[in-house]
Amino acid sequence: MKSKIIVLQILAFAFVANKVQSQITIGNTAEINKVKSGTTFFAMKDPASPKAIAYVDAIKKNWTFSKVECIKYTDVEKNIAPNNSFVTIGADMTNSNASSSSETNFTLEFWTTDGKFVYDPKKRKHFNQENKIVIASIALFPDFTTQNNPSSVYKMEYDAAGHLKNWSAGILGNYIQQVVILLNKAEERQAKTEFSNKSELDKFSTLYIPDYVLTKFSKNSDDESKKYDEKEVLEASALTCKIISTEELNAKILSSETPFYYLLLIKTNSDKWITVTNSQTGEIVYSANSGSGNFKPVDLKTIKKK
Repeated sequence: MKSKIIVLQILAFAFVANKVQSQITIGNTAEINKVKSGTTFFAMKDPASPKAIAYVDAIKKNWTFSKVECIKYTDVEKNIAPNNSFVTIGADMTNSNASSSSETNFTLEFWTTDGKFVYDPKKRKHFNQENKIVIASIALFPDFTTQNNPSSVYKMEYDAAGHLKNWSAGILGNYIQQVVILLNKAEERQAKTEFSNKSELDKFSTLYIPDYVLTKFSKNSDDESKKYDEKEVLEASALTCKIISTEELNAKILSSETPFYYLLLIKTNSDKWITVTNSQTGEIVYSANSGSGNFKPVDLKTIKKK
């Protein structure tokens, strides 16, 4: 029973308001040197689970900014100490009606603390959210079921079983690479930052698109059966595009020695992000906030080469 109570308290401080929404946001850069000198803990249900192994490998390979360990959610509080930092899945509940899918945004948060909390197993004092300092966040795209039951993500293995659309070991590895690049530059990235690295966009001959992007997601149900016709999508772009499954994309990221570029769709409650990523460096070379709603073939037209 005591262990269950601790788990619930850990989950409670992961669900907090985060008003800044962007695909990747970097802030509080004054804390970066502190983080670099400590250990960064990636928290998950069970890092020893077979379904977490590929993710743990991707984390250890690509998190080069500081020492790194993968721990259980229940071990977060006992590792809070000056200079240590954490990476957890969090959710932004914008008002008291937490059950509404239109009011919950999910992020992968990189955070540290102000040093005021000291873990003492003999006391019942738990970490206060006011002592948390978020350094980076990555917007995640949950399915309808997860949006309406946010705490379910903590009961899942770290692979999320397909409930997070922009999520795989390969994609996570690339996200980590991008965050490390920005942290090493101590470069703040504000909400709704859009950019296009045309020199990078000019390099690729084929843009890979995971098939979930073509789904016409419903706001009111978990029905994902309606999709854009592949031909309609491919004809809308001057680029050469190839539609593949998320599993195929993941395998290609993890195994290909030659860099390639892939597109992701990230939907939050108020925004729709279209990004293009270099699979080898993890650099996001194109990021556009095209309002809200589902992907549309016209979204490809803004991705232009020189």
